[in-house]
This record gives sequence, structure tokens and C-alpha cells, in this order.
Amino acid sequence: MCMILTIASAVASAAGQMQQASAARAQANYQAQVANNNAIIARQNAERLQQYGDIAADEQAERLKATRGAARARLAANGLLVDDTLGVTATGLQIDLAGEGEYDILKLRDRYAQQVRAAEVQGVNFQAEAGLQSLKASQQSPGMAAVGSLLSSSGKVYGAGKKANWWGGNTSSSNAYGVWP
Repeated sequence: MCMILTIASAVASAAGQMQQASAARAQANYQAQVANNNAIIARQNAERLQQYGDIAADEQAERLKATRGAARARLAANGLLVDDTLGVTATGLQIDLAGEGEYDILKLRDRYAQQVRAAEVQGVNFQAEAGLQSLKASQQSPGMAAVGSLLSSSGKVYGAGKKANWWGGNTSSSNAYGVWP
């Protein structure tokens, strides 16, 4: 009776190991899919940020043109020559205004470029996580887990069989290695 219980215990343990390995594989596959989806979203975010950055820079360039035009009109309305040589104050003011406006546009483009890069890096990280989870899933083998469990239980089954004298012969005899009766 003890032998039958030992075998039943070994089989139950193997079945449990099989279920655990199957569950671990399913969990890793799920996590890989989640990471893949997150990578797709991160790439879409990067594309959207690039579009927003382009739009923002274009809008800033339009505001700069309008400001420069308004400044030229005001300077001209006050009787200053706006198309004069570089040494004139009105021309210097226009150059400064244009320089500052271009600097603002460059800062705006840089800020969006940093956000795009962060989204791209996030996407790469998610893709790496997906690869890791896929690797974990491929390493889970329910059959091998069950075999390992059965092998680790084989000593108990042998001991119970020896005790029950199922292996035949006298329990006190042994082979040259002291293993089998």
C-alpha cells in the first residue's frame, strides 16, 4: 500500500510540475505580448511627438514672421528706414528680433527631439523586455518538468518498493554497487 501511495505521490508531483511550467510559459508569453504592445505604443508616441514638434516649430516660425512684419511696420510708421544699412538701429533691431526668433524655434525643436528620443528609447526597452519574456517562455518545458519530478521521486519509489519486496529476492542482498537487491 505504501508503494502505491509513493507512486501516486510521484505522479501527482509530476503533474503539478507540468502545470506550473505550463502556467509559467503562459505568463511569460503574456508578458512578452504586453511588452510588444507597449513597444508599438511607444513608437506611435514618438511619431506623434515628431509631428507635434514640426507643427509647433512651423507655428513659431509663422509668429516670428508676423512679429518681424509688425516691427518693420512700426519702425517705418515712426519714420525710420527699415531697409537701410547694417549700421542703422532699426536694421539692428530687426536682426536681433530674427536671431531671437530663430533661437526660440531651435529650442522648441530640441525640446520635441528629446521627447521623441525618450519615446524611442522606451520602445526599444519594451522590445527588449518582450524578447526576454519570449526567451523565458521558450525555456519552460512542462514535459521536462514532469520528467524531472519523476526522476527526483524515483528514489522514494525504489525505497518503498524495496521495503515492500516488490523487486524480488531477499532485501538484504545487493549487487556489486549496493543499489539493486
